[in-house]
This record gives sequence, C-alpha cells and structure tokens, in this order.
Amino acid sequence: MMMKTLVAALIAAGTLSAHAATVSLSGTAAASVGQTFSLDVLLQQPFDGERAGDELLAFGMDLSFDGSLLKLLGVSLAPVWNDDSAFTGVLLSGSAFPGVADEGQGALTLATLSFQVLGAGSTSIALASDAAGNFNHGLVYLMAPTLDVQASHALALSVPEPGSYAMMLAGLGLLSLAARLRG
Repeated sequence: MMMKTLVAALIAAGTLSAHAATVSLSGTAAASVGQTFSLDVLLQQPFDGERAGDELLAFGMDLSFDGSLLKLLGVSLAPVWNDDSAFTGVLLSGSAFPGVADEGQGALTLATLSFQVLGAGSTSIALASDAAGNFNHGLVYLMAPTLDVQASHALALSVPEPGSYAMMLAGLGLLSLAARLRG
C-alpha cells in the first residue's frame, strides 16, 4: 500500500512539472516620478512538458496596476502577434495564425508595456487570466489545453532629487573654497 501511495505521488509530481510554461514581467524594479519605463511580457519555457511539438496560437490576460501611481502609455505586441484587444475586449491579447511553432526556444516575448510614474510608493503590476471563465484568456495552444497566467512585478517608485539641490551644494562648496583661499 505504501508503494502505491509513493508511485501515485511521483506521478502527480510529474504531472505538475509538465506545466512549466510561465509568464513573467521583466524590467526595472525602481523608477522616479515623471520617468517612463517599460516591462517585457515574457513566456518562459513555452513548449516544455506536454506542449513539446505544439504551436502557441493566442494569448489573453488582464493587466492590473495602481492608476494613482502609474499611467499605462501603451502596449506593443511582439511582431509575430496580431493585436486582438479591440476584438476580444482584453487589453493584452494577441494571436498568430499559423501559430508560433516549437523550435526549442527558451522564451518568447509576447509584448512590451510602457508606463509613466505619477506618484511615489511601492506597487506592483500584475497579469492574470481566467481561461475557464473567459474564452479569450490564457495561453491558447493548438493541441494542449489552454494554460492560465499569473504574474506580477514589484516596483519602488520615488520622488527624484531636484537638480537645484545639487547646484546649491556645488555653489556652497565653491564659496567655501574661495573663503579658504582668501583667508
């Protein structure tokens, strides 16, 4: 009986590891008020496990962030993807027909998100999908089941030091040097 339990646990662990494809946000972790920055939406290991030899046809996910701290300037899909956001009603949505084939790639760029920093504080940007509740959500493969997406990226947003402080300190330094030279 113990052996059956062990075998069942190993099979379950193997099943869980087959879903290795994950979405991540890559880019800066800190920015200042007034600055703009971009984050790349990357699909890591898109064809690992049960997706080997498959094609990625489409993706769709919701984007959430604190609108009092960040302003979305734009979403640019990677060149292979057609922008389906107007058709699907999902902000981050793209498709490719024929799909993107498994060529052993370790990562695929799906899109680039551009933001402007409006305020200081700690925040995060999150991507999520609900493939069971929305046909236009998730990572859609030709042969494998649709895969849900969950990803987030933490940011520290600060107020920049004004350049006038640096100029004032430089001026005080020069005055101090001039006083020493005279005295």
